[in-house]
Amino acid sequence: MLYRAKGLMATALAVIAPATAFAGWPFSSDGPRRGSEEYYYARACDPVGERQKCKHARLWPPFNRPQGEEQTFVHKYHALHYWPYPYNIRDREDVRTVMRTQVVNGWATATTMYEYHFDPITHQLNGAGRQHLEWILTQTPPAYRQVHIQAAQNPSFSEARMLSVQTAIASAAGGQNSIPVSMRTTDPLGRPATEVERIFQSSFDGALPPTIEYQTISTK
Repeated sequence: MLYRAKGLMATALAVIAPATAFAGWPFSSDGPRRGSEEYYYARACDPVGERQKCKHARLWPPFNRPQGEEQTFVHKYHALHYWPYPYNIRDREDVRTVMRTQVVNGWATATTMYEYHFDPITHQLNGAGRQHLEWILTQTPPAYRQVHIQAAQNPSFSEARMLSVQTAIASAAGGQNSIPVSMRTTDPLGRPATEVERIFQSSFDGALPPTIEYQTISTK
């Protein structure tokens, strides 16, 4: 009778238990076996922090958080022990990327030949343009030593500027300082020196003579 009762109990448990039930650790319903090296390798890139869950039609927490299965205990311990690695490395690289972009843009601005570096009629380099080109050839770091030319609205003017700069570079030191030359769509960040001088001269010429207001005081 005892053996018969045990057999009936086992049959009843087999009928009641759902087909998807599994024993848990160290077993797994799908994928690598829980606790195995393959299991930890598959979970190694799980994000840290609590998971967002939906309960009673509300998200807990209400702000964006990772979803899915929690990190394993050993991975939580690793993240806590070495925090804030690797996120501090990523933050530093983001800052360096922004700084490198600023440096590149700054040198592109400094090595640009603007419209005031060319004659407005012939579009050949003027005196200021030749001085600026000489500074680019001799003073800029080799990594940023190139010439950008402000593109004109008329393509023929841009070609004339390009030819003038290339000719000046080829004639400098026997053509040994050959560097890349490219067109750039931009606007000057400042004003030509002659325009600034005219502004100050007009302000000086139009200024009223100084007038000191005073009142006479009677001594009687």
